[in-house]
Amino acid sequence: MIEQLDKIGLYWQPLGGNNIDQISGHCYRYTDCSHNSAAFLYTTIIVDIGKFDNYQALGIEGASAALPDIRPFLSGGAYQAAAIFITHSHPDHLNGLVHYLKLGYKLPPVYMGRYSAMILEDLYAEFEIPLEQRPEIRLIQDGDKISVGTLEIEVLASSHTCFDSFGLVIKSASAIVYHTGDMKLDSSTYFRKPTNLRRLQELAGKIDAVVADFYGIVEEGFAIKEVDTFKRLVALMKSHRRYSKIFIPVYPTHPEMYIIAFLAALKLRKNVVFYGSEDFYSYLHRIIDYGIDFEKLANNRIRVLYHPDGGLTELDNNYVVIGTYNYLAEVFRPTRKDSYGIITAKTFFNPLKGQFNIRSIQFTSVDEDPKLQGFGHGFLGDYEKLNQILGRPLFIPTHCPRFVIDNFRELGEFIGFRLLTPAAHNKELYRLNGKECIKVGTELAEWLVVRYDEEKNELIPVEQKATSGQGFLKRTISNRRCARRFKMILNRRRQAKEE
Repeated sequence: MIEQLDKIGLYWQPLGGNNIDQISGHCYRYTDCSHNSAAFLYTTIIVDIGKFDNYQALGIEGASAALPDIRPFLSGGAYQAAAIFITHSHPDHLNGLVHYLKLGYKLPPVYMGRYSAMILEDLYAEFEIPLEQRPEIRLIQDGDKISVGTLEIEVLASSHTCFDSFGLVIKSASAIVYHTGDMKLDSSTYFRKPTNLRRLQELAGKIDAVVADFYGIVEEGFAIKEVDTFKRLVALMKSHRRYSKIFIPVYPTHPEMYIIAFLAALKLRKNVVFYGSEDFYSYLHRIIDYGIDFEKLANNRIRVLYHPDGGLTELDNNYVVIGTYNYLAEVFRPTRKDSYGIITAKTFFNPLKGQFNIRSIQFTSVDEDPKLQGFGHGFLGDYEKLNQILGRPLFIPTHCPRFVIDNFRELGEFIGFRLLTPAAHNKELYRLNGKECIKVGTELAEWLVVRYDEEKNELIPVEQKATSGQGFLKRTISNRRCARRFKMILNRRRQAKEE
């Protein structure tokens, strides 16, 4: 059931993203309600349609995915979505879209960056989406201004871990909202436009609310810069130069780590072997199609192999293995005397750590050296700076467990944040007028579990619940650890202020 909107304002509703604990399934509805001399006018857009990664924990046998529920905005009527905006290509923001198409839903025009559209093409092929079922794709880039009904959406580049990641400035007569998407303020990019701080500075004082990616808010200071990750990789390879074979596993959906690891190897004149899963090669091909020419970057200074079977013996055992893998293939013949590992993600490569340990191969992981992880989400310092730049707008945190927002509140208010209180829950509806944001309704928050069957495909509503420790996603930051972290930061800030 859709709440009847009978007051002028810009309405915001998280459909996924303000989850109880796990972080995925991001999806947000914006509806502008205006009035002419005869009637109310409505313009609705959807921002992101991600999939909920931990669907195995929802208890539905034969499940293939779980989605936020956007069906009320696809069925015609006053609140029919006029457009969908995809902020970037990661599965927790994009992949729900293809399931709706697979299930036969007709979608409005979809606005996204060129790289996201390339990833979507791969999804079309994987899910066998016929041409007539595919929505119109409208490519966007930094600086675009798009009119949709009574809304204007301005596209701003955002620093993240993939190409064409965007934030959106959503403007109505009632309020202006900056929807950050996944972002940090790092400008040391090697491959894409950084967050458009110049434009944000121009908008200082004009933005009423920020729907903000608070995933990294538990970390003090600024998010790890790409240049610092590059420097750490170079430093570690230099200090372990006695090892001729360096293994650097990278997370498949993060192109920045493919490129940073490659550039570090190039700086030290070490050949590069790309190696990994089918998923990794799919993303590697898209990076190349996007315009990253590794051969041109190498400029005959090193050799580049796209598979270990393609001339490994000619590299004189002097190479870096970049890719997504949890198994040390025998073709590399790794030993403790000639091999060294650099683990760039926290838990994803735990099986590979076991492989290193079995062979007594030394490795350094992101656990002891956090700068090794390409991190695409702003830390506390990023958002303190954003708060300062924009003149203290209302912050509406998303993209983190709700208890993170609740635990942050005391610290946030002490350091000058204006926060939506209490924290928004999925399916709650808010009305914005200027800097005022009021909850006006709530619905039962459910995931739609997808089950594909030879006889029929179906969507099964399941009430959203805590799923940490179950299914695919085993961990998230705990409520207790999160509260302790913020309390420590608050105490330090208070002491510094007293001094």
